[in-house]
Amino acid sequence: MATFVILAAALAFSLGVVVLWANPGRFTNQAFAVTALIAAAHSFCIYQAIRAGVHFDQGLPEDPIPMLRAGAAITMFFPWILWILKESLVAAESGRIRILRRSLPWVGLGIVLAAVCFTHSFIPAESTPADQRRGPGYALVSVILFCMYLFLVCQSWLQMRRQAGIRQVEMQFLVLNAAIAALLSVGLSSLGRILNIPALKWVSILLIIVTYSLGAWAVTYYHIFNVRQVFVSLAQRVGLLVFLAFTIYFSSQGLGFIMPQLAAVILSVAAFSTAAFWLDRTSRDWLGLGGERAIAEMRRAAIEIARTEPHPEKLAAQFEVFLCEQCQTAFASLLVDQGEAHAAGRLEFAKNRPGYAALAEMGWATPESLLRRRSTPALDDLRAFLAEHSLGLMVAAPRGSPAPALIIVLGTKANEWPFTYPEVQRLQNIAELMDNILTRSRLTLQAAVRARMEHLAMMSRGLAHDLNNLITPISSFLVHTDGRFAPGSPESEVHAAARRSVRVMGDYVREALFFSERLTPRFERADLGRIFQEVRALTATRAAERGVTVAGTPEYDGPVTADAVLLQRMLANIVGNAIDASSRGQAVTLAAALGRSGWLCLRVADEGCGIAPENLSRIFDPYFTTKKYGDDVRGFGLGLTICQKIVHLHGGTVSVASELGKGTTVTINLPLAQST
Repeated sequence: MATFVILAAALAFSLGVVVLWANPGRFTNQAFAVTALIAAAHSFCIYQAIRAGVHFDQGLPEDPIPMLRAGAAITMFFPWILWILKESLVAAESGRIRILRRSLPWVGLGIVLAAVCFTHSFIPAESTPADQRRGPGYALVSVILFCMYLFLVCQSWLQMRRQAGIRQVEMQFLVLNAAIAALLSVGLSSLGRILNIPALKWVSILLIIVTYSLGAWAVTYYHIFNVRQVFVSLAQRVGLLVFLAFTIYFSSQGLGFIMPQLAAVILSVAAFSTAAFWLDRTSRDWLGLGGERAIAEMRRAAIEIARTEPHPEKLAAQFEVFLCEQCQTAFASLLVDQGEAHAAGRLEFAKNRPGYAALAEMGWATPESLLRRRSTPALDDLRAFLAEHSLGLMVAAPRGSPAPALIIVLGTKANEWPFTYPEVQRLQNIAELMDNILTRSRLTLQAAVRARMEHLAMMSRGLAHDLNNLITPISSFLVHTDGRFAPGSPESEVHAAARRSVRVMGDYVREALFFSERLTPRFERADLGRIFQEVRALTATRAAERGVTVAGTPEYDGPVTADAVLLQRMLANIVGNAIDASSRGQAVTLAAALGRSGWLCLRVADEGCGIAPENLSRIFDPYFTTKKYGDDVRGFGLGLTICQKIVHLHGGTVSVASELGKGTTVTINLPLAQST
């Protein structure tokens, strides 16, 4: 028995060290570690008392009573530390000094009861191991201790009902279970002494050890489980083992009548152990513990959504609605890789944040799981991001990738409960499916756009050649008749209008032929400062006519490999569009800076009229334009299409952000180096 007690002391102390090491800055972990110290000290005193009793029986002059008194006195402080543990959960890790001050009555009562333990009214002086006696003080202390635990159970139950989410879960695992176990321990220990059944005392110690181990697991393990799931799973496993034991026993007894007993046992074990696998899977599905059915239903629903919506952006929006419904949250977003960050809408998770690498390594994160992990700068940054945006879960896909392609973020649940680990596993599975679906959707869309562009390029090439042949004689005629009409005459005005029309048609032919060409970039060292200067010079006349300022110099002017002519053409087109969208007195700004590692970020921003949201998805379509047709501003709908083509030839990406009445920003990300 002494070995059992000293092992219990070592286990309690070890669990306390582990819990404190897991997160030394958390008040709950600190309180639990003190609880471990009290439990270990009590067990050690009992161990010393047992040894002293053995020595006393051997005739040695050693008295176990002082150690029994000390062990009992130590347990008088257990209600105090349980109360602190409860308040640390209710107060959400804040107000430590206030909690300690409010605990002074519990400390005072513990001191009084501990003092009683050292009096003869608790254990009379004539008490010996062979003739154990207890005084009236022992009964009084036991009753008061029982009432304190009963009060803690009732108070914890009432406070737990007012809590939500992880606080309620932790109060169930930690305080309520510990208080109930302590209450039962006192009751069983007293009952065992009254009925003279020593086994009840050891059952009470075993109950404390089991409850304490469960509490340590609840504090330190960062996988969050629902209390019902834990106990239902435990009951399912125990029930399966009991059922298996009974069926093997009765089956072997029955088969023993027709075959040797050893063969009957072996046959029963083989048959029912095989059946146990099927029974385990069936019972877990029936109790909703496996999660395979829920995953299959979610996968089926996600695939059905993908069948009805081919466009990646609209598909992502439908996935977000689907996740909100499935996860009982008001917010869900799919953050896709956009170079420097994963972003969607106004939510952005930058790759240079310390928390990004931590999320990629872990694969998922919730505020509750991070609270239980040992604090590091990366985890603190990730915790701050979750708190800043009121998020309940982040899942990266694919799992284990240092550079995830998709990050799913979910808001907190409507009922404020945390996301449990089984839910996280289901969402990781669905996140990878959604990532695959979205990737396939983007590739399909790119292939369709490429095929459509090739088709339109072929049509444009033929149309441009025919139109060029048609306007050539008209242009020649206008050149030969120039100056033959009196200024101000109707003939002169018609002649001038015809020349303007031919000039516009010539511009269209050049744009269409450039669009239809199969370009092969000439990659070489490009000078960004010179490219910016050329762009400003090319657009100077246009800007002066509209009273718009074109400004900006590259912040980064280091080495970049690109086709300088194509970059100049691309930026000139974008700046020209920005000028046309601006009003007199406004400015267009060019910028170049280093983006993510190995990439260049170019930006053209204006303060103009902006682009309507319904047109943003079509601005790169060939021949789509929102410009007015008149004498001064004309649009062919090929400028941005050509820009997109140049960006793709450089292996980059282009995106447009715009707000009506506030302006538009075009962002181009290009690799700094190209394979020449």
